[in-house]
Parts: sequence; structure tokens; C-alpha cells
Amino acid sequence: MRIVTSAQMAAIDADTILSGVPGLELMERAGREMVLAILDLMPEFDPPAAVAVCCGKGNNGGDGLVVARQLDQLGYEVTVMMLTADEDLAPDARTNLDRLPEEVEIVRPAPEDWAREMGRLCAENDLLIDAVFGTGIRPPVSDAYAALFAACDRRLATVVSLDVPSGVSGDDGSVDPVAVRADATVTVGLPKLGLLLPPGRDHVGALEVVDIGFPDEITESHASDLHYLLMEEIADLLPDRPGDLHKYTAGTALVVAGSHRFGGAALLAGLGALRSGAGLVSLALPQEHAAVALGFVPEALLHPLPTGNAGGLAPVAPDVLTALLDRQCAWAVGPGLGDDPDTDRWVVEALAAVDLPTVVDADALSAFARLDCEPSFASAQTILTPHVGELARLGGVSTEEAAARRLELAGDLARRWNVVVVAKGAPTIVAAPDGFTALNATGNDALAHGGTGDVLTGLLVGLLAQGMEALDAALLGCWLHGRAGELAGVDGSRRSVLAREVADHLGEAMTELTWRLGWGEDA
Repeated sequence: MRIVTSAQMAAIDADTILSGVPGLELMERAGREMVLAILDLMPEFDPPAAVAVCCGKGNNGGDGLVVARQLDQLGYEVTVMMLTADEDLAPDARTNLDRLPEEVEIVRPAPEDWAREMGRLCAENDLLIDAVFGTGIRPPVSDAYAALFAACDRRLATVVSLDVPSGVSGDDGSVDPVAVRADATVTVGLPKLGLLLPPGRDHVGALEVVDIGFPDEITESHASDLHYLLMEEIADLLPDRPGDLHKYTAGTALVVAGSHRFGGAALLAGLGALRSGAGLVSLALPQEHAAVALGFVPEALLHPLPTGNAGGLAPVAPDVLTALLDRQCAWAVGPGLGDDPDTDRWVVEALAAVDLPTVVDADALSAFARLDCEPSFASAQTILTPHVGELARLGGVSTEEAAARRLELAGDLARRWNVVVVAKGAPTIVAAPDGFTALNATGNDALAHGGTGDVLTGLLVGLLAQGMEALDAALLGCWLHGRAGELAGVDGSRRSVLAREVADHLGEAMTELTWRLGWGEDA
């Protein structure tokens, strides 16, 4: 699914109207689909539950008025809070105000009373619907609106925003000084970029996208090559599992990782690879960690390697590397390798020589910056997995600049080096050499723990080993990894999730996808 800015969505809306669909009809469709989505998201709210709808003067307020009318028709007790005089409403919104049934209560407080009235409505209603701004906002907002949004208390009422939580920029997710914090957001047509970027994404809650019939050709003509992948699209990427599969035909993967200080990185990467569905996983790691690895991941084949004086893996001799790579379908290098200059040089040379599908992570990425050399990758199926600090080093910018320009930098590096870039963060970005870029739809702060990135590296190399193309492996792997993080935090605090628990929930995340495909839970 394409992602749009506010301006792109406005252009799609305008061209759809020019094509012959009246704006009033689009508003009616939007309100109808929003109601269906709200009822699906909030099945516990049965008539005659009390609902308050807060409406601004634009088309988002008009959508709210349609929602109010339709909820009233379904038997809900509806109150509408208008923030503008009737004569100042957009024409289609005014029409829908006039269509409200008499039993719908309308309150029109003065701006200085907005916050007090919002507090009352939250206390007296089960559901509060925010239809104030939608995409039509560029922060900062005035003091009256800021006080209104601050008073929207989801501790008292469940809050659903229409299109975009009011106070959040639909373009970049900025908030100034405050915005509505929704339990759910129902957005029309396509997801807006600001819903997916921090800090705006923290205000969205559950995100539901509703289709109101924008023509595909109009959407394609205005939307960029930025995508938000839904579960059904991701499910189609899951590799087949024929009945005659065995451990060698299911994919073989090698993980080269670890150092004196960071032996756990190798183990977690190995665990991620084992959980990926790959048939056979080999771990090349420091010999001092081999005994622990045998107990932690007994399913992996172990290849103990010597370390250098600085504690990193000693450069692997060509004949040893050839033996390690024999019969491997893919390999990953980098987690926990440390910063030994000798190891760095070996990594850079190996990546330029090994023509196997490849995942490059952590210290293998930083090796290029430490040696001040331009990366070269022998494999056309290569995935880089930088966090923001590594992205900054690869891009030659500060960490602060990299954080602000993640989308741009990920795309630039993917094109420049002909690789797939997985820029880890909130959200994780997947960028391909041809300009295709996607924002991952899963994940939360349960992943903000050391070692979860190592699990992702193992998962990605395991998917490559099963024959997936680099881009598809990155898209599927990021979705599974993020969803596993969400699942790991379901029964307890997300604060206490361990990286190994993320790996342990990968199977549950895959089961969700297999059910989506109709394969059944054992596929």
C-alpha cells in the first residue's frame, strides 16, 4: 500500500472529484467506512453507548458529522461538539450538519471553554471521536486547540481519531505543542506519512486504513514510491514448505559473529536463524564461547575460531573460509565482532569476494567507516542492517542528522551500493536500489533491548538461505521480527522483554501469516 503526504492525498481527493465523484459523496463514503472500522475496532461498544464527536470546520469535521449521523441511526446516544460557527463550515460539512437528526445534541462552546467541555464529554461518554483537523494542520496549534487536545483524556473515554490525530502533522509526524493521543486512528484511502513517523506515530494507536474508492490511476499518479506493507501483502512472501523438504533443501546458513566481549551476539543471531525456517545453521564464533553455544543453541553446527590479541575474531584464512562456506546458501557477518583493525580488514575483503546472499550487520558495517573505505559487495543479494549510529557512520553525517534523514539516507545508500538497506528504528525502513522504500508496520519498544538486532540478522540470513530475494527477505524479516517483539510483550511489560524472547515468538508471528494464507497453523 502506498504512503502519501497530506498534499498528495489532497491532490488525489481533488482529482477524484474532477473525475466525476462529488465531494459530498466521498464524504459520505468516508463516514460510512469509518463507522464500520470503528465498530470493528471497538466491538465492546454496543448501542446505546454514549458517543461524543468533536468537529472542526473543514472536511475532517464533515466526516465526523457523517459518523455522528450514522452512529445515531444505529442507536447510539450521540453528542456533537462544534468548534466553529455554522456559516464558517466547509460547504460539504455544512450540508452534513444540516442532515443531523434532531435527537443528536449539538454543543457550541466558546474557544475559552473548549477544554472544559472536552473534559466533560470524556467523563460522560464511552467513546470520543476526534474530527477536528485531519490532515489539514501544520503545527504549531493555537493555545485554545492545545488546551482542547490536552483535555482529550483516553483514561476516561476511548478515543478514535479520524484520518490523523488532531495536532499531528500528516507530512512528518511533528507535534507542536500537543496533539490528541488516540486509542485508534481510522484513516481514509492511504496511510499518511506522519502517522508512521515519530513522534506522531505515538499518538495513533491502532491504525486502520479504509478504502472509499479512489481510482487506482489517480492514486498512482500522485503517490510516491513509498510503501506501507499490510499483513496480507507480507503473508504472500512467506516461502513455501513442500512435503519432501529436508534440512539441506530447507536452506543452509552461516553466521560469522562474536568476539571476546560480545559472544552473546553470535548466539542470538544463531537463534534468529534457527527460528527462520532454515534447515541447517552454522555458527562461526570465538572458540572461547563454543561451550556456552552448545548449551544455548544445540541445534546449530559450531565452528570455533581463534581470536586476535584485541579480542576480535582473528582473520579467517582463505581455505578456512572456503570450508565454512561450503554448501551454504547464505551467510551473515558482523554481530559482536568488535573493532579489531585486523578483523575489519578481513571483513571488508571477504565481503568483496564472497558471492553468496549476504547480511551485513553491526561491526561489519562499522568496519568500512573505521577503515575509511568505500564498501564493495560481491553479492547482488546483500542486506545491510544499520541502526541510526551505523547509518550515520555509513552516510558520513552526525547521529542527529541521520536520525532526521533516515528515509533519505537509507534510499541513497541502497542506490549507491546496489544493496537493500534495513535502517532499524521506529519505524524500520527497508530501501531497495530501484527506489522502492517501505516502512515496516510492526514493532514497538519491546525491541529497544540489546541483542534484538542480532536476532533480526539471523532471521534475515535464514530467509535468504531459503531462496528469498534480498528485498523480499528484508520485508518479511522485518515484519516477523517486529511482530515477534509485539507478541513477546503481550503477557508482561514491554520493558522487560529479552532478545531471546523475541526469537522465541517468531514462530507465533509466522503462524499468524500462515493462517492469513489459509495454510493452517502447522504450515
